[in-house]
Amino acid sequence: MAKKKKSPTPPPPPVRKKPPRPVVTSTGKAPGKSSGKRPASPAAKGSGKRMLVAGGLATAALVAVGGYVVLDRRSDAELREALTGGSCEVDTQADSKRSATGHVPNPTYTVEPPAGGDHNPSPARGGVYAGTRVPADGLLVHSMEHGYVVVWHQSDLPAEQKAELEAFEQRNDGDVIVAERPALPVAVAATAWQQRLLCGAVEPAALDRFAEQYIGKGPENVERG
Repeated sequence: MAKKKKSPTPPPPPVRKKPPRPVVTSTGKAPGKSSGKRPASPAAKGSGKRMLVAGGLATAALVAVGGYVVLDRRSDAELREALTGGSCEVDTQADSKRSATGHVPNPTYTVEPPAGGDHNPSPARGGVYAGTRVPADGLLVHSMEHGYVVVWHQSDLPAEQKAELEAFEQRNDGDVIVAERPALPVAVAATAWQQRLLCGAVEPAALDRFAEQYIGKGPENVERG
């Protein structure tokens, strides 16, 4: 029996090559192809830049205001801590919260010791006063309006503490008044315009910080002496 001839093996089908992938630039577009969008005009670009600058300035302003508020609150907290570290307390009691008040011949006060309100036409001058030499309240309040700090003390304050108050007045010569006050409800008090420091004893550090903060801060910061 004759052998059958093998038919020739057909050639394999040709391999189809994929077309090369287009090169994509950083803009996400194939080179040489137009996006179809018109380029922005110089005026539009300038407007965009101005908007960015304005936005940046607004953000910077908000950050600055926020930082100022934080610093202001921190400063207030540090001041209160410095004033109340010993036997002292602080408050803002005064007979008037107006920035300036009227001149009257014989003013009276409900806050003890006073720290603001109507006052005599003339102020008292800096110094240490006791007994009948102590100026009237209306004169002392007028001094506070001019930026003085007034330190009041009870009559029976120990001699060494009175000496500390005299030294305090000398450190702030011309800007401070030390006045004896028999009816004072605390041993020592320091007052400026609408600011009070009430202490159970002389606290030199607190008094110095109070003076540093409030001397010259009255609504009428005129020459003192």
